[in-house]
Amino acid sequence: MPGILTDLLSDFDPESPHFRPTEIYNESWLVKLIMSQAYLIPGDDHPLSFRPGSSWFSEALLPTAFKARKQGDPLAESRTNADGVIGHFRIGFKAKADFELLENTKQFTVLEAKIWSPFSKGVRADPDFDQAARNVACMAESLALAELPPTSLERLDFIVLAPAEAIDKGSFAGKMTRSSIQSKTEQRAAAYQGDLDCWLQERFLPTLERIQLHSLSWEDSIDWIRAHNPPAAAELNDFYHLCLKYN
Repeated sequence: MPGILTDLLSDFDPESPHFRPTEIYNESWLVKLIMSQAYLIPGDDHPLSFRPGSSWFSEALLPTAFKARKQGDPLAESRTNADGVIGHFRIGFKAKADFELLENTKQFTVLEAKIWSPFSKGVRADPDFDQAARNVACMAESLALAELPPTSLERLDFIVLAPAEAIDKGSFAGKMTRSSIQSKTEQRAAAYQGDLDCWLQERFLPTLERIQLHSLSWEDSIDWIRAHNPPAAAELNDFYHLCLKYN
C-alpha cells in the first residue's frame, strides 16, 4: 500500500476533516476489522468463529436464484452484495467479486452489518423481499450451485451485526425468523409461476431448516475479541464509537 495512503488515514482528524468521516467510520470498515480479528482467534462456538481453513471476504457478490428468464425480465434481480462472508470459498472465478463455495466447504457464514439503519426493503420486483430473506435465499442458491446439501456443513449461519441498542429495540427481530424468511421467499418465487418450485423444496427449505440466525451486537463481538486480544479490542471499541458518532 502506498505510504501516502497510510499517512492520509493515520493523520485523519475527524474533528477537522478533509473528507467525510463516514468514508472511514462506517459499518463496511467495522465489519472488515471485526472479521480480521476474529480470524486470529482459535475456533470455538462463537457465531464469528472460523472453522479450520476458513477465510473471510467483504463485499462478495452472492448468486441469486431469481435470474432473468428472458432479456429484460422484470422479475430478475442482480447478485446480492454481502457485507461479509466467512467460510471455504473462492472469489472472482467469473467476475471480480463473484462468490462460489468450494466442494469441501464446511463453513458458510454471511454477515449483514448495520449501524443505525434497518434492513433495506425488497427488490424492485418485490418490495417485501427484504435483506434477511434475500441473503438466506442467496445462500441456498450458493449451496445449490456447489451441489452441497446444507447438512454437509458444520457451520451455516446468517448474522446481522448491529448496535446493542438497535437489537434490544427489536429493530431486526421480526425479519430474523424462519417464518418471515420463508413466507417472503415463497412469495418471491411464486411470481415465477412454478419455475422455482423445485428449488424451493429441494434447496431453499433444507437450507432454511439448517441455518442458524443470529442478531449479534457489535458490543458483544468486541467483548469476545477482548477476551483473546485486549489491545485489539480497545482499538476496535474506539473505532466503533466513532462509527456511532458520525453515522
